[in-house]
Amino acid sequence: MSEQVIQLDKNKCKACYSCIRACPVKAIQVKRNSVFPHIDESKCIHCGVCLPSCVYNALYYYDSTTEVKKLLNSDYKIAAICAPAIAGEFSDINDYRKFVKMIRMLGFSYVNEMSFGVDMIARKFKELIDDHFKGKYYITSNCPSIVDLIQKFYPELIGNLVPYISPAAASAIVIRKLYGESVKVVHITPCVAAKEEARKKSKGIDKIDAVLTFQELRTLFDEFKIKETFSEFSDFDAPLGYKGRLYPISQGFIEACHLETNLLEGKTITVEGKENALAAIHQFIKHNEDIHRHFNIFFCEGCIMGPGNSTCGDRYLKHTLVLNYIKKRLTHFDIHLWKKNMDAHLNYPELTTQFNDQREFIAIPSELEIKATLDRITQRNNNKEVNCGACGYGTCRGLATAIAQNIAIPEMCVTNAQLGNREVSHEFKMTMEELTMAKNDLKKTKESLKKNEQTLSFCNEALSILIKKLNTGIVLANEHLKVIECNIGFIDVLGDDVKEIHEVIPYLVGADLNTLLPTALITQLNYLLEHNEANINRDVEIDKKLINVSMFQLIPNKLVGALFRNLHSKEERPEEIIHRVNEIIEENLRQVQQMGFILGEGAAKMEKMLNSIIKSYK
Repeated sequence: MSEQVIQLDKNKCKACYSCIRACPVKAIQVKRNSVFPHIDESKCIHCGVCLPSCVYNALYYYDSTTEVKKLLNSDYKIAAICAPAIAGEFSDINDYRKFVKMIRMLGFSYVNEMSFGVDMIARKFKELIDDHFKGKYYITSNCPSIVDLIQKFYPELIGNLVPYISPAAASAIVIRKLYGESVKVVHITPCVAAKEEARKKSKGIDKIDAVLTFQELRTLFDEFKIKETFSEFSDFDAPLGYKGRLYPISQGFIEACHLETNLLEGKTITVEGKENALAAIHQFIKHNEDIHRHFNIFFCEGCIMGPGNSTCGDRYLKHTLVLNYIKKRLTHFDIHLWKKNMDAHLNYPELTTQFNDQREFIAIPSELEIKATLDRITQRNNNKEVNCGACGYGTCRGLATAIAQNIAIPEMCVTNAQLGNREVSHEFKMTMEELTMAKNDLKKTKESLKKNEQTLSFCNEALSILIKKLNTGIVLANEHLKVIECNIGFIDVLGDDVKEIHEVIPYLVGADLNTLLPTALITQLNYLLEHNEANINRDVEIDKKLINVSMFQLIPNKLVGALFRNLHSKEERPEEIIHRVNEIIEENLRQVQQMGFILGEGAAKMEKMLNSIIKSYK
């Protein structure tokens, strides 16, 4: 197995960060400029606490079923080591002997109890603290998550770890001593951290080749349709365990050690559960000389509550089922055979091990960096540190430090996010109100425009009718001098050729005036489009008729118009003659007025000169 034990599927992740809050060592982190968390393998202790915290099932552990099926299909002999927590998990199987048979039906050659390995490590622990005690207090090394925790975060306690391998590894040694070193070993357990333990140990007589959780074992039973109904009785292979069967209940290991459990006389404290385990480690460091006790620590609330169980509820029911199972097994137990087996296997040198410092240092940010980050996440709350712990880092300063170390982001601050959400919600509400008002205004404007459009349409229609009913020729053209409106009078002025066009294109709509009118008129019309002149009058000859044209601008750069009067027309002639006579009279009057002004001014000058001569003569 080369993959990480605990993995994250980003396709399912909703970035709710519940896994970060659940992780006791903050191995799940969010990098700067990122949204999704990732798992830092160098810090993960594989406790599995994060797994049930994710309601989206984005977190999962490495699936060993394929790996185990390959082993079972190989030419090797395969041995199963069953953790004694089976009674708490497989309560639906009435007789443990049928459970053993079901495992054999999968293809296992041997099915052994891990409880014998527990008995071996328990005896070694008792010898360590009874026969070789020199004032040094120990922490049991049975729980892989506790071993990871100390190696990665509290390496100063490595010397206080009991220097023995895990009960599962001890069982693997016994199996290979009995059946040969070529035997492959599969550990069946509720412990997810056991997968990491197996991954690290790639060779040796104590090697675990694969780890199946109880969940995965059920999957294999379902896949191969193996049920209790179709199973016969079959017992575990020797050697059988004794009080090591109590191991799933945390205090059971001390019972297996045959150590004093009386509160007044006992020298070992049993600790279980995430919070208690972390507190015990801290207090072992700080108050060891005052406590004077060995610590038997399990990260879960006993192996009966391990994350590899199919269900992690009903703890006390599981507790009872395990005890009932053990009582039943011990009814006719051969204690003498057990002692003989213990003596035969207890002194293997491979039972002893050493632990290593695996701590990775993260640079501690400066006080200035922490303060700047702290101000950022508390800004919305008047820079008050709430210390609600909802981010998973305990205090605002703890989160600020993590942000400065680039293992967290400000959005993880729940208080800051809530205040920000309220601000956004208020702004959104105000925006919605403004949008509603704007929508109402827009609706009114649309209604007004619709009315104006209707009015304009009526006006355009009326104008079109009016233009067409006028006797005088009229044309309206756009900025490209394309005909928009004209009447029959205009068409008559232009002659028979244009009348034929009118028959094809009624009222010449869209026709180009450049092809219909003299160049002089086109020039004047283009000039009017660009200049705001009142109007321009020109007399031109069109189709051998003398035409008076009055041109005017309607919309600058958009619309011009022209009136065409045929000076040879009887209808137009009297009006035009009167108009022309009025123009001549006005022009003559203007000239007379100018002549009178000149004569009057000359007479005044002559009078002044004569008066001057008379005065001089006198």
